[in-house]
Amino acid sequence: MSNFWPHENDAAEQLPARRRTPLVKVFDTDAAHDAFEAENSQSTRRETLNRLRTSGPDRTLTLIQPSMLDQLDCMVESQPNFAPVIDHLRRQLALCRLALPPVLQWAPLLLDGPPGIGKTFFARTLAEVLETEFAVINCSSVTASFVLGGNSPSWQGSRPGRVYEVLQGGSCANPIVLLDEVDKLSTDARFDGYGPLYQLLETGTAREFVDEHVGLPMDASHIVWIATSNNADALPGPIRSRFDVITVDGPSAKDLKAIAQSVYAGILAQNPGWSAAFRAKLPDHVLNRLAGMPPRSIRKRLIDAMGAAALQRKGRNRLVPDAGGTDSNNLNSRRSIGFLG
Repeated sequence: MSNFWPHENDAAEQLPARRRTPLVKVFDTDAAHDAFEAENSQSTRRETLNRLRTSGPDRTLTLIQPSMLDQLDCMVESQPNFAPVIDHLRRQLALCRLALPPVLQWAPLLLDGPPGIGKTFFARTLAEVLETEFAVINCSSVTASFVLGGNSPSWQGSRPGRVYEVLQGGSCANPIVLLDEVDKLSTDARFDGYGPLYQLLETGTAREFVDEHVGLPMDASHIVWIATSNNADALPGPIRSRFDVITVDGPSAKDLKAIAQSVYAGILAQNPGWSAAFRAKLPDHVLNRLAGMPPRSIRKRLIDAMGAAALQRKGRNRLVPDAGGTDSNNLNSRRSIGFLG
């Protein structure tokens, strides 16, 4: 199910020439049609099969572009504590560029480190840089294998698993799928949350992955896996061995200043009207305050401070948010707001 097909569908043809990609057959929609015809007309599985047979068998493959390596260098500037991860990815992407076609792929990657240091944000930003689809599976809430791999149609409320949903509902065969806090998956003997990963993290077996609800094989071998953990030692040995494990340290005060400036730039870029109202860069006294906060709190504090500054704006002065104190648990407290003309 992993043969490349010509770009003959409308979606592929609408892409710019440099982005046109080969297609890969992910689903057997003929088998889905046959199963649909044989299924009970009132079953939820029949509805699932109908969506599958009409969505088509093929998905595009994201290709590596030369500019992506340069963009990874920019990520080092904005998230310097992830430099070892980015060095690893640069080597992987260099190998991808030698392939024909240069398809985005690498061995499953595990980012291990303390909570709140930006691992999830890094993965999301990476997907944007690599121009591929992105999905998050929050493993701390996965209590059974069927969340990943579906459950039997005989169960009340049966539905497909997240892996099937990502591939069927998307247009890409090699999205980045983030297993967030993978060390918190349930290990209940009856419903081992790690169960489907034994197959999904191995390319050979992932080519014939069967979601229990759908009951038909799909090719999940192109998924680009990233996982995060706070304690990699908590993973079952066979699961951990399937990952390239990189330890990520918490950012230094200098790193946090760079992260805060990057987060601020991202906020302005996403809101063009705000860019006209606020100064392009944060002054040192604001950066110093933000450097005392965990990375996951910086964005919340900045937006809160920017809102307070906007309330006090007079005329057309370019605003500068003042992040106030360093108590990240007291985001709604009154604090001073500075703004400059």
